[in-house]
Amino acid sequence: MKYQIAAALALLVAACATSEGYRQHMSQLVGRTQDVVLVEFGSPDRVDELSDGGEVWSYMREEQRVIPGGYRTIPNERRVTYVDSNGERHTRIERYDETVYEPDETRWVQCETRFVIDPSGVVRDFRFVGDGCVAEELY
Repeated sequence: MKYQIAAALALLVAACATSEGYRQHMSQLVGRTQDVVLVEFGSPDRVDELSDGGEVWSYMREEQRVIPGGYRTIPNERRVTYVDSNGERHTRIERYDETVYEPDETRWVQCETRFVIDPSGVVRDFRFVGDGCVAEELY
């Protein structure tokens, strides 16, 4: 089930994916029934009861992201010491560009999303935290 959630949310991630975009997507669920959350996210990873009879549904997503590597040019410099024809010692700085290869970087990102469900089964609020909480902006 967690893989289905990750796959569904991964579809939200695009070139312009931001946490603001994720907030925009989640805000569309406020005022909707808990059934909509169940259809979109599946069963919650954790359910906590509130004092007013409502619940907090928590979803945790973790996925591996690959940041492509490649070649890049970095400026560099070296000091060269030499002795001139008069026997005087000099130092000069030579500047040059160096091409380096950086391999792909793989890292794990997480996103925890919590929905506040009121006693009548309506989404009243949400919170999210994590570097994996990104989606394409709607507006």
